[in-house]
Amino acid sequence: MARKGETKEMILEKAVELFSEKGYEGTALDELAKACGITKPAIYYYFRDKAALYEAVVCSQFTVLEEKIAQETAEGSAVERLRSYILTFGSFLIDNPHFSAIFSREITAGAGTLPESCAQRMAGILRTLITILDEGRREGVFGEENPFMVQMTIVTPLTAYHVSRPLRERIARELGDSRIRNEVDFHDVVDRLAERIVKGLTC
Repeated sequence: MARKGETKEMILEKAVELFSEKGYEGTALDELAKACGITKPAIYYYFRDKAALYEAVVCSQFTVLEEKIAQETAEGSAVERLRSYILTFGSFLIDNPHFSAIFSREITAGAGTLPESCAQRMAGILRTLITILDEGRREGVFGEENPFMVQMTIVTPLTAYHVSRPLRERIARELGDSRIRNEVDFHDVVDRLAERIVKGLTC
């Protein structure tokens, strides 16, 4: 019999999978309970409702990302810190594949189901980027840029590439073009993006 901590972790793990596959509205707690091999009331023992479960799933990932970015961008020049910011974001998506799908759904849905606590974590992440860009301007290496646009330049291609593999494979079969058929490793995508963004922002 699973212990309380183990049951809660199992619920969170299965919930991440379902939320990434079906979104907030499409995920039913009955289905989650079945996937976990527990009763629906057992879920309510740990989470008061689906919204609380979603907040626990999504905000825990944003919290980890915020902490990792703060840690990895603590030292170095503005250029080095910006590169670390992008690489850390990419590495997080690689290590947490379901996060891209959940985040993409939130973006396309206008963040209608994104809990306020998650928005606060996102603000903390953006605050780090603002600090790096401000430092770069003082160093004379970055021009004036809108931090949110820079953030979207980082986030959008990484999340899109991560979640679009099935579509890319279908299109590649239709085109029969080996340049498209040969998948680019996601680590390389992150590295190339970091290089291009840093180059584009550098005076």
